[in-house]
Amino acid sequence: MLDRECIYNNIYILSISVVVAVIQCTDTLARVSGMRTMKRFFLFSAVAVLPVTPAVAQDSFADAFWQYRASSGFDFSSGSYGATKNTEILYIPSTLQAAKGPWTLKAVVPWLRVSGPALLLDGAAEGSTNVRASGSASGIGDMNFSAMYSLERLYNYGLYVDVTARVKAPTASFRKGLGTGAWDGAFQVDIAKAWGDFMPFATLGYRITGQPKGFPLRDVIFGTLGLQYGWSERLATGVFYDVRRAAIKRADAPQEGTAYINYRFNDDWSVNVYGVAGFSSNSPAGGGGLSFSYRWR
Repeated sequence: MLDRECIYNNIYILSISVVVAVIQCTDTLARVSGMRTMKRFFLFSAVAVLPVTPAVAQDSFADAFWQYRASSGFDFSSGSYGATKNTEILYIPSTLQAAKGPWTLKAVVPWLRVSGPALLLDGAAEGSTNVRASGSASGIGDMNFSAMYSLERLYNYGLYVDVTARVKAPTASFRKGLGTGAWDGAFQVDIAKAWGDFMPFATLGYRITGQPKGFPLRDVIFGTLGLQYGWSERLATGVFYDVRRAAIKRADAPQEGTAYINYRFNDDWSVNVYGVAGFSSNSPAGGGGLSFSYRWR
């Protein structure tokens, strides 16, 4: 079985982490107010790791039992966004994943702290869009759930295709400004092809964005292109480019590039280190992260 939770879940950080998600900040409120847009700095960590080498197929014994993976990371951002005071965001997700045969189920429960003036957060596939007032607040963020189905019959051709459905539950406090109070949904297709030690991969998806009161948000089309190289059974490196339509009509389309190194200590433990550069005013200027993942069977 392709260790697809690695490639595709690093793309997932763009939405959680994202990926976690990864929370992407937009300067839309500052732009609408006629305030000067400022560059911002991101430091974040993936909630998953990337594949080292793909297996041809999952054996029938492994197909018969659930396999579990737990992972966590952190996401920190700071920026003025045209205001006189910086806004800082700390995002700490806890992820539990269960896989059996072609199915992979995932749940992400995050803790969030926001301090500073108002801004709008424009997430990626998961739609981590929320509104903040001035001051500080912390608490549970929006929970995210996903189900992925893999076309395993294509593995023998070195081709890996996954179809994923996701939903964001509005568990974050709207009163505190930690969430929109609205449900989001997303669908995506992930494709990877093995050519020797190289593996190009791509994602295409569509997010149905919930509508928080007073903020008319658009649905979002998003995509990713990347390439990974496996140096050994334990070490892999790669790069990918992510772009998506902004949820706010007048905001620039977020665009980021990511480079990563993944090392697998054994069949259960792995570590991922990566850096990010933004290519639009609605993307982080730069960042990086570190995450650990543990799998038990």
